[in-house]
Amino acid sequence: MPTTAENAADPRRGSRGSVLSIELVEWGVKWADFGLILLTALASFALYFGLIATAPANGSPRYILTALLAATLFGIGFRRIGGYGFKRLSMLRWQATRVGMIWGMTMSVLLLVAFIGKESESYSRGWALGWMVATMALLIVERGILHLLIVWWARRGYLVRYVVIVGAGETGARLAAALRQAQDGNIEILGFFDDRGARVPQEIYGLQVLGSTDDLLLLARRQRIDEVIVALPLSAEQRLKLLFDKLRQLPVDLRLSAEAIAGALPIRGISYAGRIPMFEVADRPLKHWSALTKFVEDKVLGVLLLILFAPVIAIVALLIKLDSRGPMLFIQERFGFNNNVIRVLKFRTMHVDRGDVSGAQRTVRHDPRVTRVGRVLRALSLDELPQLINVVRGDMSLVGPRPHAITMRAGDSLYHDAIASYLNRHRVKPGITGWAQVHGLRGEVDTIEKAQARVEHDLYYIEHWSLWFDLRILIATVPQVLAQREVY
Repeated sequence: MPTTAENAADPRRGSRGSVLSIELVEWGVKWADFGLILLTALASFALYFGLIATAPANGSPRYILTALLAATLFGIGFRRIGGYGFKRLSMLRWQATRVGMIWGMTMSVLLLVAFIGKESESYSRGWALGWMVATMALLIVERGILHLLIVWWARRGYLVRYVVIVGAGETGARLAAALRQAQDGNIEILGFFDDRGARVPQEIYGLQVLGSTDDLLLLARRQRIDEVIVALPLSAEQRLKLLFDKLRQLPVDLRLSAEAIAGALPIRGISYAGRIPMFEVADRPLKHWSALTKFVEDKVLGVLLLILFAPVIAIVALLIKLDSRGPMLFIQERFGFNNNVIRVLKFRTMHVDRGDVSGAQRTVRHDPRVTRVGRVLRALSLDELPQLINVVRGDMSLVGPRPHAITMRAGDSLYHDAIASYLNRHRVKPGITGWAQVHGLRGEVDTIEKAQARVEHDLYYIEHWSLWFDLRILIATVPQVLAQREVY
């Protein structure tokens, strides 16, 4: 008599795994981009110098090296924004806009390098223009074709991962619920397997318990199973060892669910200390090359901006002295990197006898403490210019979570008491501008909801930092400052 597992077998799924996979698609698109950029450069070279102009005396090696550099930069940039993740690859509009953005940035970097190296005259402008336009068009066409392929593959089930769960207890039920809640159309749960027989239910969340692990071994020979997830308590060490020894014979991905831990801790991956495996819960942000890139960005751009705004700083300082008595600068202690206290510089915008060094008293609309010049400075954020000195000095970054006064309040509570994850934003240096600020989250913080929104944006920035992200925020800061209405 056939078992439940035998009845559940679907011959359409086949007994062998699919050659195509999500990882293969992601890998293929990366190399397709690289090859397309390189081949388009060579084709443009052949067509332009074969039909329109005379071939350059120095030949094609210089052009090939330029194309290789462009392909590499584009690939790195697109990977940094998560463009090669399968979920992103299936979003045609997102792909088209980001391809244009990253390709434009790549060309800007190449032009800057050619200008600084005095090499721009060595290249044909006709070839360069033709290559840039053709590559942009072909990358978008490539994304359109990819979108059609993904739709077709999805309909035929080529990209579906067929999953079974071993363990029909509470741990397995939570795992099934979490997978369904994720609404990942590329995962199909075939059902549960459990060796406890009559002690487990026949159905969980509409999914059948198909039998024991012996039944699983038989089923795996007749139909395609891509992944087996063992969902048992991590404390059952001996049981887990025997189970994995038994299931290791299957030609599938064998996984141990960490859902019980992940519900309480954000597991980022697995690393090793010697030979001991470790769950990765959090990474130190901005380390290795990221830290060096951020350091160079702050020092170079900080000095350049300080020089650029020097005349404005001098004029503002003079206006402050003419408008009201007192010092030009206002120095306030605020939270810095790793919750250390830093002394943040600002232009003084309040009457010297009414200022609030602690920052406990919020600035409100038509605040009588603010001077006439101070209102203009605050409206245009010019009072923040002295913080360029903090950046060059190393206390702050150009981009990062805004430094808050230690006694700053959110609603009726201290900011760091009101928001549980508030102090997590201090894992990087504070910035003059940030992701929260370019989303209009500035001005008075009179509710917990406003405070929570700012912290969420700050934490998103920390988790997704890249040089391109910083440049995007810096560019977006200018129109945001001009359009802001809630700063007073």
